[in-house]
Amino acid sequence: MTKHLRLVFPDSGEVALAALLEGAAPETCRIIWERAPYDGELWHAMWSGPETYLHIDPSLRIKPENQAFHTLPGDVGFYCMDGGRLLDWPNDLAELAFFYDRGARPSFMDGPVPMNIFARMVDNQDGFAQMCRRIHREGVKRFRVERAEQ
Repeated sequence: MTKHLRLVFPDSGEVALAALLEGAAPETCRIIWERAPYDGELWHAMWSGPETYLHIDPSLRIKPENQAFHTLPGDVGFYCMDGGRLLDWPNDLAELAFFYDRGARPSFMDGPVPMNIFARMVDNQDGFAQMCRRIHREGVKRFRVERAEQ
């Protein structure tokens, strides 16, 4: 049975559902699932186009699998980076990324980065995208990623 994550905007009540891609990214799915839930602020990406991201435990490291430089609307990814790799970014980083429209290309200031694609939105992708567009205009929103009950 496929496992799902609930993507929740607590203040608006908007919820989307993402199915884990365990066949394509088994280790990423296992680790993300085991460590759920994740709470924080959902930010809009600066260099990637239609992408939002949630910072998670910066010490989390997952090997590359099912990586992509180009994504599809509804893809959910994981990215990590050791501190000091980029100018002006001294700290370790780990994030969950949510791609909500066409043309997204995971990137940092120095260019594209490979993203582990480990889940795909299967319910309310349009509502999720509307909230992401609001983040782009209005700023960060409270956000939670949790296991969906089977």
